[in-house]
Amino acid sequence: MAFSTITNLDVSAAQQHSRELITRLHASESTTYVTGPAGTGNGERVLVLGGTGYIGRALVPELARRGYRPVVLARKAETKNEPEYADAEIVVGDATRAADVLNAVAAAPTDVVISLLSGRKPNDAEECREVDHEAVVNGIKAAVAHDVKQFIQISDFGAYRPELIPQVYKLQVEGELMGQHHGALPWTIVRPTAYFPYLSATFGDVKNGLAYRIFDHGEYNVVNPIAREDLAEFIVNQVLNQDSFGRVLPVGGPWTPDNTVTLKGAGQMMFDVTGRDPQWEVVTMKTWDKKIARLTRLGKVSKQLKPVAFYLEAAKYWSVVDHVAPVYGERTLREFMGKLKDREFPTGSFRERMKNGTNVMPTDI
Repeated sequence: MAFSTITNLDVSAAQQHSRELITRLHASESTTYVTGPAGTGNGERVLVLGGTGYIGRALVPELARRGYRPVVLARKAETKNEPEYADAEIVVGDATRAADVLNAVAAAPTDVVISLLSGRKPNDAEECREVDHEAVVNGIKAAVAHDVKQFIQISDFGAYRPELIPQVYKLQVEGELMGQHHGALPWTIVRPTAYFPYLSATFGDVKNGLAYRIFDHGEYNVVNPIAREDLAEFIVNQVLNQDSFGRVLPVGGPWTPDNTVTLKGAGQMMFDVTGRDPQWEVVTMKTWDKKIARLTRLGKVSKQLKPVAFYLEAAKYWSVVDHVAPVYGERTLREFMGKLKDREFPTGSFRERMKNGTNVMPTDI
């Protein structure tokens, strides 16, 4: 199925594909990875770039629990006062400044650098370039310069089929690591499928009585998202693990009905958790394609409309491309949504909240 225009034939074929894929996954056992902590450290210094984000708040404590010495490059010294960083060394700096990253690596012998860097506004092309590529390369160059033993790049499952700006830059970083463009450096690449907040971005809308939007039947793709706690444990399992050197590791959450979903399945889960009868806002993909085409044309003459066109492309991408990977962990999307049930959510259109980038996601759980 091409990403551009979807025909009526594609609509029915995609729905059948998704249903058959979910049936196979639910009947299968994923044996690629063994869930559970594997390996402990002995005080090795591990620098985490992007460690103050959603995944970092789980990864940094996990590193400390497993005997490593986590170091976080953060813009604010006050980060040290947050509970997740009680056992971490905080180096004040900005990953987009090469000198700051170099200083963080050079401050003491550093064994591993882990990059969680990802732009907060994936529809901002310049921010994606600065964060998803340039800042990561700063980390790679600093690691090479100081003989770091391993660079772990947390990439994106979408790198298998890069359609969006961040994915293209992440794939470029992967190629530069593999090709040793910046010097010899042992590397490991992790490609997670998706995180729970991304599939729960409209939970507040559903709880506030609004409809849940789907394209056509809402069953174009399948995803098995992974919990940040499980991903953090998986990442630490790879630290200084010789078996993970030079490998690309796709990873997702459980292949169970509570975690393997289509877009419509995620919406149904929200209605189940909130106790509401399903209310769907059905948008035809043909209509959405026309909006994308029109805004893309207008975006060539309007800087304000170009990011909106990209947002529409992104919404379509996450609605039609499968993100299914080998299983690690036991936490599920339904469990995550259950924790959101008693929370209060702001009102306002999704377009208005989209301007804040990933800040619209319920990432504090």
